[in-house]
Parts: sequence; structure tokens; C-alpha cells
Amino acid sequence: MAKLVHPDGELAIARGCSKFGIGQCISSNASYDVSEIVACGSKNPFFLQLYVNKDRASSEALLKRAEECGTKAVFVTVDAPVPGRREADERVPVDQGFVAYAPMTGASASNDSKGGGLGRTMGAYVDATLNWDDLKWLRRSTRLPIVLKGIQTVEDAILAAQYGVDGIVVSNHGGRSLDTSPPSILTLMEIRQHHPEIFEQVEVYVDSGIRRGTDILKALCLGAKAVGLGRHTLYALNYGQEGVEKFIGIMRDELETAMRMVGITSLDQAHPGLLNTCDIDHLVPRTIETPPMVLRVKARL
Repeated sequence: MAKLVHPDGELAIARGCSKFGIGQCISSNASYDVSEIVACGSKNPFFLQLYVNKDRASSEALLKRAEECGTKAVFVTVDAPVPGRREADERVPVDQGFVAYAPMTGASASNDSKGGGLGRTMGAYVDATLNWDDLKWLRRSTRLPIVLKGIQTVEDAILAAQYGVDGIVVSNHGGRSLDTSPPSILTLMEIRQHHPEIFEQVEVYVDSGIRRGTDILKALCLGAKAVGLGRHTLYALNYGQEGVEKFIGIMRDELETAMRMVGITSLDQAHPGLLNTCDIDHLVPRTIETPPMVLRVKARL
């Protein structure tokens, strides 16, 4: 729903990312269709962030369209089976002069007795029954690599590898789903400390709380292949494509400065030894449960 920030919405993000070859994850709730967004970025890889629809046929059609447009993978959202409690969002009524509408799902926002929560009303179509067994359906529905977005425990990272997915995104949904859930960087540390082999079995990405170039470098040192930046991008989108390009330039400069300061010249030289984690090591669980082949993705308070 990036059109809430700027009329060009995800189109401006695509154009801004294209200048740098930055990947863009297109939400099912985007303000424009995936075909329109992909057409705006000639250099950047695109991924579809899928919220699985209760109407599975609708999701299958969207997956097919994403494939035809040339998207590189599907990022399946697993950390939002129900809308999180977003009190500030509920207090903002839906403006009757502006319609929040997601063309790929047909979802539109509306006020009700609880308030005007965009996240809640726009997510009414999401299938809360999604579970591990549904990966069989997903593999039948798409040829794209499958990435699970929203892993919040090392146990679920292990299960993801066992189920043979191509990647995971360690994420707490920007802190907007489960109140008091731990920062993603701690979950990344949890995987690194208890089961570092996961980084060899699946590609690991991380988002939520990445705010500076130093944050990017920390995540890469812990084993992440890449990081996601959503909130910053939306703030920058206030200024359209130019704002997105400015933001990417700032983050690139910060990352390069951090690399110089720690004495590396290439990101493939990043490693855990560059980090001093003593102040937060005690926040990482010392023991984990051996996961059975359970049917629910879980989070940790």
C-alpha cells in the first residue's frame, strides 16, 4: 500500500531501486499490480511477498502472473496468520476521499466498530490455517524458489531446512505483529550459536530493525545473505523516486564506511569475529527444544 505515501507508490520504489540494482520484494498488498511494478525496474531483481489467500485459486493465479512477469522467488509470509494489535493504526480512520485498495488481492480498507485499522481490514483475506503441510500445495502452484518470511525461532529455521525450502527471512514483521517479540538480530544470533549449519542449508535473509549501514554489516557478519529495508524506504518515498535513490545512497555510504572501519574490502570478508556481542549474549536462549515435525510456525515472546 505504498500509494498511501506517494501517488507513484511501488512504481517509484522500483525506479529508484533500478538505478542501483537493488532487489525489491513486492507485497500482495501493493498499490499496483506486479506487472506494472516489474515494468518499472530494468535492472533490479523482483520477488513476490505472498500473503496466502483463503481462496487458494486467487493465490495460484497471482503466483502464475508473478512467474510470467519474471519475478525470481516467492517470499511466503508466515508470521501474520492474524493481524497484529496496531493501536495507532486503529485510531486513524479511513479517509472517504482516499480509497486504500490492493489490486492483486481485491482487498480494500474500511472503518468498523473497532476503528479504521488498515492492516486489519486489508488483511481479512489472509488464510490463518497456513501450515507446514501447505508447502506441498505451494510447490505444485509455482516453479519459483520458495522463501519463508517471518521465521522467529531457531527451531523453525531447522524445520524450514528439513522441509527443503530455498530460503528464510528472519523477521518479526517490523515489530508490528506479536507485541514484545525479540529483535530479528537476536534470532539471527540464536541460529548462529545453536545451529550454524542452517546458513549452509538455506539462504538466510533478515529484516526488521535494520536502520543503519552498521546494522547491515552486523547482519552479514552473522551469516545473512542480505537484509530487507521497508520502513526507511517508505519514509524516503515521501519524495518519490528521488527520495528512494537518496536513501539507498545514504545506506550504501554508511555500509562502505563501516567496512573501512573494520578493515574489510569486500562483503564476502564479513564474519562473526568482527562483532563484540558480549552485551547481548545473555538475551539469546541457552537451550532450544528439538523440534518435532509440527504443523505451525511459531514466534517467541
